[in-house]
Amino acid sequence: MQKTILSIALFLVTAFSFGQEVLVNLSGYPTVEQKLTSRNSKSTLALPFFDDFARNLPYPTPELWEPSNVTTSRTYAINPPTIGVATLDAVNRKGTLYQYLSNTPLPADTLTSLPINLNYPSSDSIYLSFSIQPGGLGYQPGANDSLVLELYSPSENRWFRSWAASVNFSSSKIEFYNHLLNKKNEISSTKLDSTFFPVIINLDNPLFLQNGFRFRFIGYASLMENATIPGFRTNTDHWHIDMVYLNRQRNWDDTVYNDIAFRKAIKPFLKNYTSIPWSHFTQAENIELTKPRQFSIAYHNLGPTTWNVTRRFTALNLSTGVEYPFSGGAENIYGYQEFSYTREFDYTFTSSWEDSAKFVMKAFLQTDFDEATKHLRYNDTLEHHLNFYNYYALDDGSAESGYGLFGEGTLNAMVAQRFHTYKTDNLVGVMIYFNRSYNDANSLPFKITVWADSNGKPGQMLYQKSTTRPLFTDSLNRFTVYRIDPLNIPAGDFYLGWQQGSIDFMNVGFDRNTNNQSKIFHSLPGYWVNTEFQGTIMIRPIFGKLYQTPTATPASKQESIYVYPNPASNFIRINADETLKPMSYQLVSATGQTVGMGTTTSNGPIDVSHIPNGIYLLRVTTSGNQLLTAKVIVAR
Repeated sequence: MQKTILSIALFLVTAFSFGQEVLVNLSGYPTVEQKLTSRNSKSTLALPFFDDFARNLPYPTPELWEPSNVTTSRTYAINPPTIGVATLDAVNRKGTLYQYLSNTPLPADTLTSLPINLNYPSSDSIYLSFSIQPGGLGYQPGANDSLVLELYSPSENRWFRSWAASVNFSSSKIEFYNHLLNKKNEISSTKLDSTFFPVIINLDNPLFLQNGFRFRFIGYASLMENATIPGFRTNTDHWHIDMVYLNRQRNWDDTVYNDIAFRKAIKPFLKNYTSIPWSHFTQAENIELTKPRQFSIAYHNLGPTTWNVTRRFTALNLSTGVEYPFSGGAENIYGYQEFSYTREFDYTFTSSWEDSAKFVMKAFLQTDFDEATKHLRYNDTLEHHLNFYNYYALDDGSAESGYGLFGEGTLNAMVAQRFHTYKTDNLVGVMIYFNRSYNDANSLPFKITVWADSNGKPGQMLYQKSTTRPLFTDSLNRFTVYRIDPLNIPAGDFYLGWQQGSIDFMNVGFDRNTNNQSKIFHSLPGYWVNTEFQGTIMIRPIFGKLYQTPTATPASKQESIYVYPNPASNFIRINADETLKPMSYQLVSATGQTVGMGTTTSNGPIDVSHIPNGIYLLRVTTSGNQLLTAKVIVAR
């Protein structure tokens, strides 16, 4: 099966004779824990059934859905009908790929409704509708992968495949197949991964018109055939679902919703950051915040009806519990109109806490609605958490891709992202978000590095931490926290990043929703150049006091291997500390091909006489399941 790569995600697997700056789709993305418990109530749901995933939860609401590995988010789809979507992909709830997946499409994420009372006659005209988007900011499904809808018959006690979608990005086509009608529909579009396609299905078969009816979406996913490099074997086959609606008295054309809804998040309140240290706020306030303050929102009319919309806002200070409400007035919004609004307001951000501050900023849309449309209310509320701790953050906390350098020439290459501190203070720690890759293949050595500014680019190196590695946890909503020796940083620009300890791919989280392209640099050609990608590297500097618990410690000096002779002609040997006990090895070419593998011991010979001249990456696995790497040159 041939996968289609995102236009922005450059794998370049066949062209790695030289180092490359690479952006790939992530293996897993930030989630939080949710217990996989079944619903206690045995009662069935009543119509209407509606969910546009706008409840600002990490998973589909348990009021409507069975617990699953499906996640919901407000950042992973492109221009959804309303804010929030459910995403089906190829990872479990810990963010790791389903271990049973292969190059053949198999069932992956599944989203199943709770039982519904559908005991109605077929004359009641019952329809199920929803909207789907393949890919979005995630990974495009392959031509053989699919999204499937199955319907459950209580009397038959089995599921029936009823509808399916597949997409072919190389031919710019998406295909729908209605198994109930034995009907196929094909749509051509050059914007497949940025369009939501509406689907509607008539449920008139008595097999389904029963109490206890259920429906479920299943994503069929497969591994990427061309991902021969372990660090590139990532999550895949994303399908985003929105506007799931099941009700009576509908028809085939009933895909328009008479509703006003938010479809975009609240515009950030800070000018340059998503968060700054609270101890720096006094110096930053007049630059980062407008005066008067500005609350900016965007909403739209999903249908043809003109609505009179009242806008209301609140600012809640969590340190005091005091909420400040204010109105944004009322205004007509016409059929299918997009509307942007900015409300200026006077508000003083203060905190009763010494080292931090937290504010919850909310926006509400109020319209006249009746009991029949109350299920559409969740998309009328937006919530933004404005938090000030002890770090600067350029990213929004959500990784849509993975960033790094890869290939020959990237050993000791460097990546830097510019920050501006508003106060002279001690840099005491660094937070980095690492994406998960297959078997954590990106657990590679690197050195956290800090540079001074030199005319808008990284200049003098101010600090470099001893070699360390990523640390992964089951909860993917957490950055890895590293303690560093306190480093006094004067007010102004500085750069934070890393120096690579291998030629392999680091897969650091990359936020594609906030664009700081002008602040990102790498040293691949031997001098600093600006990145070609729009987004933000998920790395954060911590100032003042490190009250986060470090989640990783430096690798000891003994956790390394020395290869000799190097360059080599016929054989190489591994010199390693006795406590490491090398067990097996793998030799990988610059193009990602495995050219040698086997068992080994410390100082045991490894035959390289059959390997062509070139530069290779040696991976050594120890008895403690550590992965150590070294660069090997074969020359004759």
